[in-house]
Amino acid sequence: MPYWAIFDESMWSLSDYRRCMCLEEPEHEMEEGSELNAWKIYVKDDVLIVFELDVSEEETDELLAVYLASFQRASMENLLSEMGKANNLPTFRTNLSADR
Repeated sequence: MPYWAIFDESMWSLSDYRRCMCLEEPEHEMEEGSELNAWKIYVKDDVLIVFELDVSEEETDELLAVYLASFQRASMENLLSEMGKANNLPTFRTNLSADR
């Protein structure tokens, strides 16, 4: 079962999450094939990062949720640790503490 984290309350903007996770480089982004373009998908250091976008309004980057998943516990912990250095990191849920 993969390790996961979900951000879905008091959301940052997409650009804030991308900056915090160092996702500015295009090599981390994967193409999303739906007509709605409701997802921005990235893979970085064995962590799948999915941004769920609000597509009800035109050309918006408003987020509904951010999902992180990895089969590598250390990779997930490292990413969350890096993100935790931000002063105002939104709250999130995770299953990382479940097997400790």
